[in-house]
Amino acid sequence: MKFKPLLRAFPSVLVRDSKGMLLRDYFASDAAKGLLSDPDWRQDMDFDDTARAAYKMADAMLRVREEKQEETISPDTLVETEGEE
Repeated sequence: MKFKPLLRAFPSVLVRDSKGMLLRDYFASDAAKGLLSDPDWRQDMDFDDTARAAYKMADAMLRVREEKQEETISPDTLVETEGEE
């Protein structure tokens, strides 16, 4: 069975049950901000297409992040994923 890191942005020990947002959502949010702030971003794309592009960028960021940090992840941040090998 393969293990993947449990990636969260902004977890808080001060707020009960606050696990923070998923790192993927955080990356997508920043990617969407960047896309929408560019006046040359495709004018024919609607918000759904822009959101899909932002998540595609977030997924690429997570893949590259995993490649770079795979050997340095602490064992206590790993979670078991079912069905993935």
